[in-house]
Amino acid sequence: MATRSFDTTGRPALRALGATGAAWPRRLALFLVVCTSTFASLPQPARAADPTLPQYGPDKHEGVSSCDGSTCHGSAGPRNDRNVLQNEYVTWVEEDRHHTRAYKVLLNKDSLRISRNLGRKQKPHQDDLCLDCHADNPPKDKRRTENNAFQIEDGVGCEACHGGAERYLRPHDSGNTHAKNIELGLYPTDQPVARARLCLSCHFGNRQKFVDHRLMGAGHPRQSFELALFSILQPYHWEPDEDYTKRGKQAPNDIKIWAIGQAVAVDEVLDAMLDPKRNRMGLFPELVLYDCHACHHPIDKKQDWQPRQSTGLGPGVARLNDASFLMLMQALRVVDAGAAEKLRKDLRALHQAASEGRGDAQALATSVRADIARLLPKLEAWRVDKAALRKLSKAILDEAMSGEYTDYAGSEQAAMALQTIVYNYLIEGLIDDATYDSIEGRELSKLLATVQDPDRFDPNGAKAAFKQLQTRLAGR
Repeated sequence: MATRSFDTTGRPALRALGATGAAWPRRLALFLVVCTSTFASLPQPARAADPTLPQYGPDKHEGVSSCDGSTCHGSAGPRNDRNVLQNEYVTWVEEDRHHTRAYKVLLNKDSLRISRNLGRKQKPHQDDLCLDCHADNPPKDKRRTENNAFQIEDGVGCEACHGGAERYLRPHDSGNTHAKNIELGLYPTDQPVARARLCLSCHFGNRQKFVDHRLMGAGHPRQSFELALFSILQPYHWEPDEDYTKRGKQAPNDIKIWAIGQAVAVDEVLDAMLDPKRNRMGLFPELVLYDCHACHHPIDKKQDWQPRQSTGLGPGVARLNDASFLMLMQALRVVDAGAAEKLRKDLRALHQAASEGRGDAQALATSVRADIARLLPKLEAWRVDKAALRKLSKAILDEAMSGEYTDYAGSEQAAMALQTIVYNYLIEGLIDDATYDSIEGRELSKLLATVQDPDRFDPNGAKAAFKQLQTRLAGR
């Protein structure tokens, strides 16, 4: 469920429980799946240039201590007389505990067990396999060592997201434009595509770091992520006011960030499929790219298979985890109906190629990636208004009624999307505070409860919860 408070900007802030922290199933039975098609031998296509991620940038990381001064970003409370709130460090320490405690997680018994299961020679808190996502982990020659400034123990600190501060640290408070700061090494987190690439590099993986099926088999929790909702929950530690945009930054729009996050997630999945270094497990493709529940379920619990007509697949085969594809399709139905229909057809063909060897998997994956490259600018230019919110919520809920979210991951992504959409119903004035509180406490709470535990997921119960929310939003 979710509760609402107000963040330092006066903007309603969500707090979610359950959906974003679902535990990985413990009692599972593995069905043997023979995949007649594999992407492992396919060449990897080139991708348009993205900003270099902070971990791999050319600048030294100065450490969290370089940012936490009370006259910089360590003020005890927000200061409205400056361009920035100046309490960003305090917000990070007190409210962004997933990032501040990421390193400490590596010291617990579960992390040690995972490391032992994998046969790793180093302890988790010394192993780049773990540190690459659980800390700000640039190469050792890119760390400011004087006076112990840089501390790996700080976890996912400022420069893990904003880039090594060697060049921009001192001049960035002297009237520089945002563009100048980026030129000096600041990572452009205000740009939705760049933010998506950055966040997904850990919350899904990329060519340098990747939570594969072996790591999950050793005990690593299941990856669960949605860019817009997780950005809200972080929480926001900036104020997108007049001076924010005057300095050249893009004010965030939750729905646009959601759509772009889904598009980039699809692109990253396809990139992994086409990468022979990642998409290989002996005779099998990389199984982390497939839907968990297509193969795993409690062995002592009767679970009836339910068809999804859109895939063209029968029971007993592994199928791609297409949750982000489904969400992107709903966004495109508002932005570009023709592109949405093409994605629907391509996804069906991709399912059949990946699971049953029918069709040219390489050509399909490459084609969809090319479409996404063309569609990202259109999503960035999307003007999300009240009509778009209504149309989007209707599209997602109609799809739920058609049976497209019978997979756990599909229902989970749809539930998180609807949480953000209803939140923006409030922001846009489509509902008032009392109505929002009521929907949040009843329909949204019930929906999020259905995706709280993948072990206990009931597609029929989720569909009923979607129906209740659909009824509640009708006519708004």
